[in-house]
Amino acid sequence: MRQYRYKAIDADGNYKTGKVTAEKPSDVIAILAESDLEVISYNVEKEFSLSFYNGINEKDLISIFIHLEQLEKSGVSILDSVNDLKETTESSAIKDLMQEVSESIKNGNLFSQTLARYPDKFKAIYIGLISMGEKTGNLAEAFSNIIKDIKWNLEIKRKTFKALIGPTFGIIVMFIVLGVMTSFVIPKVTGFLAVQNIELPGTTTSLITFSAIFRKYWYIIIFGIPFLWISSSFISKSSKKLGIAIDNIKLKTPLFGSIIKKIESAKFCQFFSMTFRSGLGVIECLQLSSDLIKNKAIKNSINQIQQDVSDGLSLTNSIDRANYFPNLVVRMFRVGEESGNMGDALDNIKFFYDREINDAIERITALIQPTLTIILGGMIAWIAIAVFGPVYSSFSQIR
Repeated sequence: MRQYRYKAIDADGNYKTGKVTAEKPSDVIAILAESDLEVISYNVEKEFSLSFYNGINEKDLISIFIHLEQLEKSGVSILDSVNDLKETTESSAIKDLMQEVSESIKNGNLFSQTLARYPDKFKAIYIGLISMGEKTGNLAEAFSNIIKDIKWNLEIKRKTFKALIGPTFGIIVMFIVLGVMTSFVIPKVTGFLAVQNIELPGTTTSLITFSAIFRKYWYIIIFGIPFLWISSSFISKSSKKLGIAIDNIKLKTPLFGSIIKKIESAKFCQFFSMTFRSGLGVIECLQLSSDLIKNKAIKNSINQIQQDVSDGLSLTNSIDRANYFPNLVVRMFRVGEESGNMGDALDNIKFFYDREINDAIERITALIQPTLTIILGGMIAWIAIAVFGPVYSSFSQIR
């Protein structure tokens, strides 16, 4: 399937432009003819896009599914809902996408089958929920669950960004101050002290050594951590075993490891609950939930849980054996299995962890800010003692 950009005339003689997806050029004319459009010209759409932007963002997805949910509740067919969204949206990206979706549905494809052609925009679990909604006739609930998930992810990103922006600014200021002091102030003062023929204390000699090391290897100190982060990401993608090992280390990192585990646990339970309520089997729920977990160590453990369940072990015992999920998760799964009310039990986990994640992020934010202040203050105090101590000593020897 390729995208073609076209120019056409409708039945009223108005010019129309847009994009259409077709297997071969001859199909473009046939597809547009079904929409009462006479083709003037068309050509293959050049595939150029930035990896971090594909034209449809998460807020656009919320807008799409809210529109579809409301019309579905009103009894409007999915084709009419898509066409209505195409006509009313102000986003050209959504308009083009809905045009392609509309044409695909007219050609006899299901809505879920059509969305499956856009894996960069729609997650596999969303398509699975929509597919189940089509089978059960409850698309509105599928759209509602998708909206809740996208909003939850956006909220987590917002809180994480809010937690990191302050410390990041503090670290930048600290390195700027450190660079100015070690590059200009300290060399001039220590140069003056060196010609005074006085014995320099340990604080001063250590500061001179630190200043020399920083000026010589500043690029390693400043860019070392980002380089290690990028390198670990590259290694994680290139080797499955190393990726699991690196992500396992992240889970054991003080403060941040527990937050990662709680976020991934909440995400896993939320999606398992959504898919389970939709009528999917346990194995399918595990598979779809695993696809959304970013931490490779936890993802691998879910795959092992899936294998254990396939071998006849109970779901709760399989999760317990994984040793990656907190005791609360194991208990709630056990309650869900024993009571037959898995959905409500797992919703309790999400509610609990939402509060836990918020509190953990706030605690880390409250801890990092004063820590950076103490470090910066300690560095300034060290510089002051190391520089002015010998200066005052040299003044006392002047007669």
